[in-house]
Amino acid sequence: MAFSGPAPEGLPEALEAATVEQLEDGTYRIACEGGEWLVAATAAHVHREVATAFYRVVPPQRPRWSRRVFWRIVLGLARRPAGRRLLFALRRR
Repeated sequence: MAFSGPAPEGLPEALEAATVEQLEDGTYRIACEGGEWLVAATAAHVHREVATAFYRVVPPQRPRWSRRVFWRIVLGLARRPAGRRLLFALRRR
């Protein structure tokens, strides 16, 4: 979760099995085995990792062979000073 407000004193970087409760006065209570903290925030945002579920439904497509060859050549040229000069010269056209 992300809160729109300053972090309270002593809040650890990561919490396990924490519960978050919005109180009447607009503050949030974070409670877990390690303690309890009050956060004065105007809003709270929940972020969820959705990449695994997304790519399960929409598998990434393998690029065409011509595109893979193109990028292999461009990146190979960019590794060397002479290749970079050539790429910059071609870009100016």
